[in-house]
Amino acid sequence: MTSPHPGAADTARALRLATAKLRSLFDFHPDGVFTLDLEGRFTSVNAQGLAQSGGYREDELLGTSFQDLLGEDGRAVATGNFVALLQREARTFDIHFIRRDGSIGELEIIGLPIIVDDELTEILGIAEDITERKRFQRALAEARSAAESANDAKSMFLATMSHEIRTPLTSVLAAAELLETTELDDEQRQLVHVMGRSGERLLRLVNEILDFSRVEAGRADLVAIPFRLAPIVDPETIFLGTGAVEKGLACTSTLDATLPEQLVGDPERIAQVIGNLVGNAAKFTHEGSIAVRTSRGGLGVRFEVTDTGIGLPDGRHHHVFEAFQQGDSSITRQFGGTGLGLAISRQLVHLMGGTIEVDSTPGRGSTFTVELPLRAVTTP
Repeated sequence: MTSPHPGAADTARALRLATAKLRSLFDFHPDGVFTLDLEGRFTSVNAQGLAQSGGYREDELLGTSFQDLLGEDGRAVATGNFVALLQREARTFDIHFIRRDGSIGELEIIGLPIIVDDELTEILGIAEDITERKRFQRALAEARSAAESANDAKSMFLATMSHEIRTPLTSVLAAAELLETTELDDEQRQLVHVMGRSGERLLRLVNEILDFSRVEAGRADLVAIPFRLAPIVDPETIFLGTGAVEKGLACTSTLDATLPEQLVGDPERIAQVIGNLVGNAAKFTHEGSIAVRTSRGGLGVRFEVTDTGIGLPDGRHHHVFEAFQQGDSSITRQFGGTGLGLAISRQLVHLMGGTIEVDSTPGRGSTFTVELPLRAVTTP
């Protein structure tokens, strides 16, 4: 009758198989593998470990303390982790080491205590050379820092120049208004009128650049105060100064009567976003209508601005929200503008925790939809 227990031959074979597996793991591991005695001296090291060491031979490392391969800073790090390993704690840490040729490398070390019959016998280490990875990360961090510094400098320049231009421009506009009240002939009055309109257009451009630089630099301040929604979407004021009425466009603004009379949010920024969308619609609509609808939405309040203008080319829907971008290059030449209004609107909407989308068909018009998480004023 055959014994159910493996024989001595099977046991020996299983032991040889386990030893072979460990030997293969040691010899063919893609990272450096080594063992240390309890004094920190190398007792074994694989071929990859020797390659990482920068030229050390096996006989040079065996019996050598790991401390001899480290600089002063590295010794402090390694010693603290080695003490933890002696207390049977697995450790993972990064360390600088000195190669045989004197160059400095960086390793990620995984240290494991080897315990036999509840006795700590050796320390097993797995070392991955992370020199190039760390160099790349440092270069990436430096590049990011340089880009952020350049971006800050650009924003500072835009803000400073906008202030410097706006101050004298405001004086020019004030002088034009005063000049218009004096005795002028028809030609002079027309010239003053052109000067005033051009100055106002330039002032809007300066304000857009200043606003964009603030938002981009993260310096746009938001408030959360009680406000009434009706004045913001009042049809008597929402289309004022956009040119929509002068073009003879049918302009309407409807407000869902079920919305709370008072909400909490930033009324000035909300009005700025809606004003930008209405102004954009007026610019690109020659005939037809512009409709503003305010209703309940998934986030709280939905604002829709719909026009019967030129629409957007296919594939350009998301680009209109990028700074200095418009539907295509010909639009800037034909209609003017910087393309900042929608970029500012998107950033402000995101700052307020909302969403902004566009649905458009070339030749038929566009609908811009904004949803904002505005809550009703609660009475105590």
